[in-house]
Amino acid sequence: MHGSKPLSGKSIAIMVASGFNEEHMTDIQKALVAAGAQTTIVSPEVGVANGWHDGGWGHNFFVDEKVSDVLPSRFDMLFVPGGSRSTINLTQNAHAIRVLKGMVESGKPVVLTEDAGLVLAAAEVASGRTISAAEEAREKIEAAGASIAEAGFTVDGSLLSLADGEQIGEFIVAVKGALGAEEEAEEAAA
Repeated sequence: MHGSKPLSGKSIAIMVASGFNEEHMTDIQKALVAAGAQTTIVSPEVGVANGWHDGGWGHNFFVDEKVSDVLPSRFDMLFVPGGSRSTINLTQNAHAIRVLKGMVESGKPVVLTEDAGLVLAAAEVASGRTISAAEEAREKIEAAGASIAEAGFTVDGSLLSLADGEQIGEFIVAVKGALGAEEEAEEAAA
């Protein structure tokens, strides 16, 4: 491994639209960067995407790449944070759906939080999967053929999903593990 930077050389796309859950995005992004991964914010937004924090607009985050220019083959993992405004925008964006579908079909890790499973459903790759999701998204995700887990987070092959922030620390350990940093992730959790 790479010692204290077990994810060195790993490239993660973080796909957002304005209104994404800023806290979940930054918690997971910070953990990935601290482990050596390179993160790229991709979005249908131009210039910046605005986070949602504590019931209102949060910080602006620079968009590194337009989602229309993204090739799934360039990334080792895709992370889609939840947030109803962001999720609605992404489910209606053909490029966002293409990117998510490409990552799922290639077997690369895909990380979804809260209601981001709706993007999985829109991409028509939810069928047969088991995922954790926010209460308000469960019915539509189930209608797309997925099973909803009772657990706060679920790992179903290369698909990792988090229903809410209650178990985010344990979820981050699982996310790092999906990229091959199992030993370091377990030590960090101890």
